[in-house]
Amino acid sequence: MSLPRVALIGECMIELQQHADGSLRQSFGGDTLNTAVYLARLLGERAKVDYVTAL
Repeated sequence: MSLPRVALIGECMIELQQHADGSLRQSFGGDTLNTAVYLARLLGERAKVDYVTAL
């Protein structure tokens, strides 16, 4: 039997944080991306979570 699939559609944001030494830290965020990540963590092996974006 195949797993249920969930697809979230949206755009993620690139976040840059500058540290005191001038270096930059890159991370990713956005409501649809965060939802996809946490839904995948919650469902684990019980479902397949996909993220669809044009970027």
